[in-house]
Amino acid sequence: MSQSLDVAFKALGHPKRLAILKRLIRRVHTCCVVNRKEDCCMEEPTCDFGALKEDLGISKSSLSLHLKELRHAGLVEKIKKGRKVAIQVNPDKLEELREFFEVSIDKKTRKWMDAID
Repeated sequence: MSQSLDVAFKALGHPKRLAILKRLIRRVHTCCVVNRKEDCCMEEPTCDFGALKEDLGISKSSLSLHLKELRHAGLVEKIKKGRKVAIQVNPDKLEELREFFEVSIDKKTRKWMDAID
């Protein structure tokens, strides 16, 4: 496992950070996939810092600290739109995690690992 994945898994080990990422992924899915927008622009209601704070019921400083960890892990990106700050999931990092799990749960790999035990 690459060091960058180690950092990502460590960041996701905290329940609030996992909740933040889940909420952002759900919003991206709703915005881009369900609505079938060709150019998903992630408008403020989709990933606005204030909306995340309200949704999660945490303080501004707490959300900032959790987002800092998620950014450090490469899981999210901060986008400034004038005076507003928006948060966006990093699709490349999610793809890296997906590939890790895809290999991890591959039937052939499971059989091989079971044979070792």
